[in-house]
Amino acid sequence: MNKAQRILSFFILAIAYGCGSGPVLVDAERYDALDLSAYQTFDFFQIDAEDTGTPEFAQNIAYLKKAISQKMETYGLRQTSTNPDLKVNLGIVVEDKVQTRETNLATDPFLYIGQRSYSWKVEEIPVGTYKEGTLTMHVVDNPTGEALWVGTIQRALPKKAKNTPGTIDDVVELLFQKMTKQ
Repeated sequence: MNKAQRILSFFILAIAYGCGSGPVLVDAERYDALDLSAYQTFDFFQIDAEDTGTPEFAQNIAYLKKAISQKMETYGLRQTSTNPDLKVNLGIVVEDKVQTRETNLATDPFLYIGQRSYSWKVEEIPVGTYKEGTLTMHVVDNPTGEALWVGTIQRALPKKAKNTPGTIDDVVELLFQKMTKQ
């Protein structure tokens, strides 16, 4: 990403946060806050996610569904596979990312080439890697098949598997806050 793209990205993020969108992205023109008290039951669509090859993948999916179920139950909904009022569809993408930093004069020395000839330029250099997860949650009216609410959130995933449940809990809390406008 060049400097102009970084500035543009920062500007767009500043506008988004200034408008109160927060970490959950929702098309506010299409989806209003959802009154979950108007429904009694829910279930999940089958998750057709590509296994990442990690042994914790299936366990994390199960924990995510459990966290969402518990949150739905706090709104008075119960889970049933027999003709539920709402169905929840989860889209999950996990990507490997490279963390970079920009070189600067204070930390990155000049490169001397020959006698009294030197150069220095701004560059992006890699400093680490991480995994970023994107979760999109669709809440669908089961009888009509219409999406009532769709929200997306991105997060850097914890390196230690023991920290994943806490991240999942945080993400589910943020999704429900945005969905119900708490």
